[in-house]
Amino acid sequence: MSMSTIELARHLELLEESPEKMMFGKLLTELSGMSEERVQSAARQVPVSGLRELIHQFNKVIEERRSERVQELADSMSNDGISVEELREFLTQSQN
Repeated sequence: MSMSTIELARHLELLEESPEKMMFGKLLTELSGMSEERVQSAARQVPVSGLRELIHQFNKVIEERRSERVQELADSMSNDGISVEELREFLTQSQN
């Protein structure tokens, strides 16, 4: 059974590693390594509403990844035998 172009596109969109997502990720990675002037020049070609939507989406991803990183750190510390109480005590002492 063959898929129509639309069905294929929908299927690829559902895949985490679809070629489109991989290429978009590579584009964003490349863009993040460019100079401030080049990024601003590219951003000027996007309508303000599009820029706002991008910022909103990026902020959501930043929050998700921050939570993931905190969990990774907690797991690593737990594996090293450091308890939550020990960490809390250390942080309390270092603030004083």
